[in-house]
Amino acid sequence: MKKFLFKEYLPLIVSLIAVCAVSLFWESISLTYNKDNEIFGNYSTSNHHQFNDTLRFTLFILIPLFLYLSTFIFIDKENVLTLKQIIDQNKITKNVVKKNNNILYLFILIFFLIIFFHFLLIGFPVNKLDIFHEGQLLSGAMNYNLKGKFWVGSYLNTGLFYDILNTKFAWYLFDKENISSFRYFNQILNYLFYLLIIIFTYNVSKIFDLEKNQNSFFFITVTSFCLYFYAVSYPNFPNYRDFFSILFLILLSKALINENFLKLNFFIIGNLSILSLLWSLDRGIFLNATLVVICFLFVFQKKFLEILFLLLGIIFGWIVFLLILGPTEFIAFINNSFNILKFNEMWNGIIHPTPFSDQKNATRATKALILIFLNGIMIIRYIFDKRSKFNIELKNFLVIYYILAFFYYKVGLSRSDGGHIVIGSSLNYILFIFFITHKLIELDSKKLNLLRKFNNKFFGIYILLIIILFSSSNGIKIDNFKNIFDYKNKYFNFINLKNEFYLDTGYLEFYKKLQIITKNDSCIQNFNYDPTIYYLLKKPSCTKFYKIFIIATKDDQISFIEELKKSKTDKLIVDTVNMNTIYNPNLRFKIISKYISLNYINHTDINDFKILVRYND
Repeated sequence: MKKFLFKEYLPLIVSLIAVCAVSLFWESISLTYNKDNEIFGNYSTSNHHQFNDTLRFTLFILIPLFLYLSTFIFIDKENVLTLKQIIDQNKITKNVVKKNNNILYLFILIFFLIIFFHFLLIGFPVNKLDIFHEGQLLSGAMNYNLKGKFWVGSYLNTGLFYDILNTKFAWYLFDKENISSFRYFNQILNYLFYLLIIIFTYNVSKIFDLEKNQNSFFFITVTSFCLYFYAVSYPNFPNYRDFFSILFLILLSKALINENFLKLNFFIIGNLSILSLLWSLDRGIFLNATLVVICFLFVFQKKFLEILFLLLGIIFGWIVFLLILGPTEFIAFINNSFNILKFNEMWNGIIHPTPFSDQKNATRATKALILIFLNGIMIIRYIFDKRSKFNIELKNFLVIYYILAFFYYKVGLSRSDGGHIVIGSSLNYILFIFFITHKLIELDSKKLNLLRKFNNKFFGIYILLIIILFSSSNGIKIDNFKNIFDYKNKYFNFINLKNEFYLDTGYLEFYKKLQIITKNDSCIQNFNYDPTIYYLLKKPSCTKFYKIFIIATKDDQISFIEELKKSKTDKLIVDTVNMNTIYNPNLRFKIISKYISLNYINHTDINDFKILVRYND
């Protein structure tokens, strides 16, 4: 007994000691900050290198996991699979999942209906406009409408679809270029994402290859958690940015368990390389990095056919994109994307808190790191432990999933506030629920075998309780059900709301006065953090920098000035809101600020805004 406990717990103890050690040396793991980049932000004021947090995170996770695996191999050799044995598992015939569970389709339908009725019950988003975040998307689409160009006309921060095309499609679909149609479509995208989550959890439940009732329990539990996480905990966040990541995992699970569609699935997965980048740049990078790892993994496993169709899909997608876009836009896309990825953290980053410290958001960050660490341990045990009953398809899926989830935490490393830390941990939270639910099923099958005894009525009651919890957590009351019967009228009232409805009094006054001042201008230009004004005035930005927050480098500042010089406008809009913060434009963009001070003079004050005009005018 003592020998068993020793073998079982020593690897964990060793790895936990390593976790504590890395935590103690967290702040000592530091690269020398390069002051030559001239980018002002949280990192520059703290002399914090942009790769510090990534390096610290990587060491925090990989060193303990390496020690866990090494200790496990050393003390329990008889229960450890060799690499050759793991590779040989790939020779097992595909299509291992043969059990039919027709009742599962009913549960899928129920969850679909839950999402559908939740969409009808939740109401319409009528809160005041977020001029910083929503303004980025509205003015991105308006810039394209007026300029007819993507990256050539606008410096895009997030992705082509996110910054331009989603809003553009919303206006086309509802035949209204207003805020209501934009918000309604974004709400639809979120709910389509929730439906995709249900399809995802269904496919994951299949690849776990469980008994009928176990399968139902797994699906209902995991799906409920996922929907709660996204639709309840973060309902106002653009969760649809993760659309292609979840689609990738669905296609991957299908490809691994069904040889009939292997070629097609891996070809489609390859096409996600470019599509994911266009959808959301950072998510696209995580997915593409995972595709690279997949190629190395499959070379190791001698899965050359899978690699071939994956690469064909990647090449095909990029060639089609180039042909559609043309060389000028393609080069602009490459340059735009490279700059954002290279410099994003320097101007936008928030330093990641030290684990187990009393720093702001440290508790949330520590939980996230421990979660990723524990998931890694589970992956090691499932892959290398001879006692693991997982088939090779499931092992491959879990490894690839974990790699993607590992990259995903970069969201929380790049901008380490509470919200981004949780969102960056989202895939790891879901993976942890996979493991916990599976362990519960294993425990039940060994001790009680309750799941085998339950009939479908039990699962019906289970779902009913979930619906009640889901509804109450969302603040849905009996009165909300009136929305269903009056949805058509409320929809038309909402979709026809004027833009002025979403603006507070002070901003509305500013917008109306600016409309008069700039009526004869062919373009306008902000030097503040309000990108909304281009959309409201229906005028393009005089430079490609319609959102100046993402101006980072010295070259970007010079480019802004050169484009401003070439423009036909004599006016520049600034504000006084951020003058006493780290985001003061005069501090962040010193070259531009100096140029403005030498060439512009104050013309008009409107609330918190100032209209400047060129000296020579």
